[in-house]
Amino acid sequence: MKRRNLAGFTAATALMSACTPAPQSDWNITRQESGVTTSLRGLSVVDDDIVWIGAPDGQVLRTRDGGAHWQVGTVALAQGADLRSAHGFDDQHALFVTAGQPARIIETRDGGASFRLVWEDGTGAAFFDSLAFWDAERGLAFSDPVDGAFLVLRTLDGGLTWQSVAVGPAPLESEAGFAASNSSIGLTPDGCAFIGTGGGAVARILRTCDFGDTWDAQETPMAAGSAGAGIFAVSIGPDDWLALSGGDYQAAEEPAGNFAYSRDRGETWQTSAAPPLGYRSDLTALGDSWIAVGTTGVDIGVRTGTGFRWHASRWDIPAPNAIAVSPSGETAWIIGASGGIWRVEPK
Repeated sequence: MKRRNLAGFTAATALMSACTPAPQSDWNITRQESGVTTSLRGLSVVDDDIVWIGAPDGQVLRTRDGGAHWQVGTVALAQGADLRSAHGFDDQHALFVTAGQPARIIETRDGGASFRLVWEDGTGAAFFDSLAFWDAERGLAFSDPVDGAFLVLRTLDGGLTWQSVAVGPAPLESEAGFAASNSSIGLTPDGCAFIGTGGGAVARILRTCDFGDTWDAQETPMAAGSAGAGIFAVSIGPDDWLALSGGDYQAAEEPAGNFAYSRDRGETWQTSAAPPLGYRSDLTALGDSWIAVGTTGVDIGVRTGTGFRWHASRWDIPAPNAIAVSPSGETAWIIGASGGIWRVEPK
């Protein structure tokens, strides 16, 4: 699989004195019936009841009852395309971005009954990796480089219109993003955005702290040097702790370079002596733990006085791709291969 065919702000997590995560019995893991069999990546959790998912072949999934029932529709503007980036505002309003060409941003304001085109690439070269919003009005969409420059779009009106912003740092040779989990952008409420890259000689964070007006780039210790290696997800916890997951999807069982964190908004980075157990395409905080997912499984991590410690979860969730937590911090969803959807709650 080519790298270009792959690819938020998280709930607060507490410091823990224990060095091991909660046992299996302390979690409720519920498999939900999606109604599709394709590999799912475009996850957006609005609250404990409302979730939107973008899927291959232009399909969109929505639940309004916590996943007890899922509605499936097809977007005519995205037929044949994979909707790997999604953002839901409520049960009626959502945005979806195609991965690959034609590169389009598509909107519904009537719960998926109809869709309209709000932005389309005119170059034939854009490949979008992630979509994220600071609030109801301001958001970013991130694409692989076009014409030798990173393509970052910004909206200031809830997705009605989009304009490109100048990202000062130039891409390294072969540097791009990963459309693996709609998680390569992490945001803070005060205007910072952190975008993870890969594929180049070093995996970097593109960083702004003025809502996208100016940018710099910070190197990280994440896996690099091959087309499948880099940062796949950026997650932000309390006290501006940044956590990165990734590795090399072409070496899915290799843990080297699959996790790093920063306590100073990306100025310096630390790794973990006990990292997740392989390539991980996404991570988030839930309850008192962190959860990382990837094609070889799910890991649970805890924040200790000296950093993070990770352990295999033993959850029966095959080939998960993405995880996102509700604003309440009480519920998360994991999506993955073969239309898999799981609701996760700490007991």
